[in-house]
Amino acid sequence: MVLALTISIALLFTIGKPKSTTSSSDNRNQSTVTLAEPCACGCPAISPQITSRIVNGEAAIPNSWPWQLLLVVFSAEGLPRSYCGASLITPQHVLTAAHCIFGFSPRYVGVIARLHVFNVSTWSPRIAHMAERIYVHESYDDMTLNDDVALIRLHTNISLDDQVSLACIAPANMTDQELKEGDPLVATGWGAMESVNRTRPNVLQQVRLQFVPRNHPSCEPLTGSGDGARLGQMCAGFPPRAVCFGDSGGPLVRSIVHKNGKTYWQQVGIMSGTVDCGHQTNFSDVYAKVSYYNPWIVHKISISS
Repeated sequence: MVLALTISIALLFTIGKPKSTTSSSDNRNQSTVTLAEPCACGCPAISPQITSRIVNGEAAIPNSWPWQLLLVVFSAEGLPRSYCGASLITPQHVLTAAHCIFGFSPRYVGVIARLHVFNVSTWSPRIAHMAERIYVHESYDDMTLNDDVALIRLHTNISLDDQVSLACIAPANMTDQELKEGDPLVATGWGAMESVNRTRPNVLQQVRLQFVPRNHPSCEPLTGSGDGARLGQMCAGFPPRAVCFGDSGGPLVRSIVHKNGKTYWQQVGIMSGTVDCGHQTNFSDVYAKVSYYNPWIVHKISISS
């Protein structure tokens, strides 16, 4: 699994991106938005099973990560050009990385739900839920991947059932449940199995990782320090376990107990960048920190609802 600190990180095929026609604002009136709480989100009907494998990831139980979506950018002819991961946070709103869709028109962007087997030949706009609007963070930097977050409003709602349900996103205020060094995390996606040959998996993969604090030597060189620190970025890793090319935009989650007493999965990160998929270095992987962007996410849902 992976991402990479390059502009071409998420691409499945070698393509050129058009100049941005992406929407980053909306003139609709803002309304109050209340996101779902556990277990209306974050509680899979089909429980995931995670082993303690040391190397890389493993196949997930089908539909055990029911908020996981495959994001596909299609050509004008309806052929897949590139793909990323994404997560469903309302029936009509999708969270992903800005670099996955930066520069693309919403008319060519879609997400596929209820997917487990990775088979490019089956992808088409006919089976995808296509985007209506795309909101890329206004300060997104395509070089540093700072503010690498985007929200998609779909043309139609995705129906929820035992195979598809919502992700719970981390709240803006996490003072009583802050991540600590070594806290267990799980990343999911259909990204490459390793960085050299970029072999693709046959099915959705999951990998157990750990939270890495900003001042850790495997994180600080990637997210900046002092006045140059990029506060919207966070790190996770457990070399040689890592995410990889094609995992970008997908969710990084943790199991946590809500104040209502329910244990659920909370999305704390959006896959953004990797150095080499944990292949040779000890660098962590970089994620957009969901709690940092929570107000931005809620605002974009509000103006698009």
